[in-house]
Amino acid sequence: MLGNSRFRILAGYILVCLIWGTTWLAIKVSIFTLPPFFSAGVRFVIASLVILAILKIRNFKYHFDLKQTVFLLLVGLGSFSVPYGLVYWAEGRITSGLTAVTFAVMPFFAAILSKVFLKDEKFTFWKVFGITLGFFGLIVIFWNDLSIGSIGTIEGILASVLSAFMNAAVAVAVKKHGGDIDPIFINLIPMALGAVTLLATSYFVEDWSTIQLNVSTIIAILYLAIFGSAVAFGIYFYLLKHMSVVLLSMTSFITPLLAITSGAVFLSEKFPSGTLVGSAMILGGILLMNLYGGGKPKPDVVMPERGEAPSK
Repeated sequence: MLGNSRFRILAGYILVCLIWGTTWLAIKVSIFTLPPFFSAGVRFVIASLVILAILKIRNFKYHFDLKQTVFLLLVGLGSFSVPYGLVYWAEGRITSGLTAVTFAVMPFFAAILSKVFLKDEKFTFWKVFGITLGFFGLIVIFWNDLSIGSIGTIEGILASVLSAFMNAAVAVAVKKHGGDIDPIFINLIPMALGAVTLLATSYFVEDWSTIQLNVSTIIAILYLAIFGSAVAFGIYFYLLKHMSVVLLSMTSFITPLLAITSGAVFLSEKFPSGTLVGSAMILGGILLMNLYGGGKPKPDVVMPERGEAPSK
């Protein structure tokens, strides 16, 4: 049972990295012809419908709980509505490489917040060293892309860092308070809220007359909605129940590597000169975290039904 659990956790971690590593490419394709906020909003509309269909197939029964609903709305604001708006806004002011590096401060925030709010999360030397090594690996890769000059650039950096902080805070909150919420259902209300807020923002700040649809755009949006949102976030919230928040947050180091690779394969983009050394540093940091950072996965725990005594 424990072996199967660890295999599922490892497979889920790899799958999340693969999916989110390729969503950067899909986002680039989608905003070729769609305004950014509009693209993100449509993505979450479709993703919400997919999640509804999955819950319907599973015969999932939801009993309204005001406290849980308020919590999910806060998750939506802190994980989808505001952070996605900030990242899309930041990418209009800074390069994608600088965005990736500044967003990669998320594991540092996750480590600090976990130490403060989660009893089971250890703040060890190897955890800090692994995060730092991975972060500097990302800097090595995008070194030539880290130009800071205008006020707009500084604003973009701050927006990306704030997005990273909010994502870390939500991950810690879900780890602490969302353990009894279904990992598929936990996405429905937050994504629906993200869809509404992003489309509303788009309506007021973007020109919808520029919207164009073609086959590539439609495929990109569907990939982002089904795999990048419904599937990946379902796995992500499952992983949050069974592994260290900090180790899971280090996917923000891996996804830029996969984004570089997919960009080189499909868009003929060049590999940054420091890719090999930086990748080794990132993977080394994650390995050290996994071996010595106290991030070993926990076995699956079957949650008892309401009114049922927990089994021993």
